[in-house]
Amino acid sequence: MLFDINRVKENKIRSRETRSRNFLLKRVFSDLENRILELTVPWEYGLIEGCRKNDLEELSKDNRIIIAEFDHVPAENKRVDLYANLMQLHWSNDPYSDFSEKVKLIKPKGQFFCCLFGAETLNELRDSFSKAEMELFGVTSPRISPLPEIRDVGNLAAKVGLNNSVVDRNIIKVGYKSIEDLFSDLKKMGETNAILGRRKGLTTKKLIHKVEKFYFKNHSDKKLGENVTSIRATFEVIFLYGTK
Repeated sequence: MLFDINRVKENKIRSRETRSRNFLLKRVFSDLENRILELTVPWEYGLIEGCRKNDLEELSKDNRIIIAEFDHVPAENKRVDLYANLMQLHWSNDPYSDFSEKVKLIKPKGQFFCCLFGAETLNELRDSFSKAEMELFGVTSPRISPLPEIRDVGNLAAKVGLNNSVVDRNIIKVGYKSIEDLFSDLKKMGETNAILGRRKGLTTKKLIHKVEKFYFKNHSDKKLGENVTSIRATFEVIFLYGTK
């Protein structure tokens, strides 16, 4: 097992109020909501996992849809015509099993949507931690979650029985004044470290200072004509759509 799922859930619960106001998650949720609203295929009963009602402006008003923050089993094991998972499945310890279980919730010819963080997410932070730890300790430890490549998501869709699948991605670049601002944003999203075997208690001020030093050296942007320098963070969001 790679992830501490209880820790993942705790992080999500602690960030309930801030997640709904986070600009990046609002953008991702809105994007997936629009994709669902553009569906031309008729459906009667839907399930959306990974958010709360106030995260979805239009779909929250649709009484055909159950919106659940975490895993939800429909009443009487009733299968759905439409299923969507928002920003949960990149925390999977067994992607094939977890995706398969979600697909089982759908009726034949039902619609499947999901969005999740991809491998390019936080590559600048990953690089900066690696360089800092090597300089200070001579070894590196897991600080940033390993995330799937877009091709892995496409291959997985075929293996779990999704047809006509479409996989695409959005690359979102965000600027921060400091590494603490980046950490604060990740905490607000409920996306902080939940890797089993993470080095607990060893994220010292000295290490963070060194990480920030490498971050500004290798991954900063300076606007022309200004003295304002910001560090950039990449977020790759993968979207998957398919039919059962």
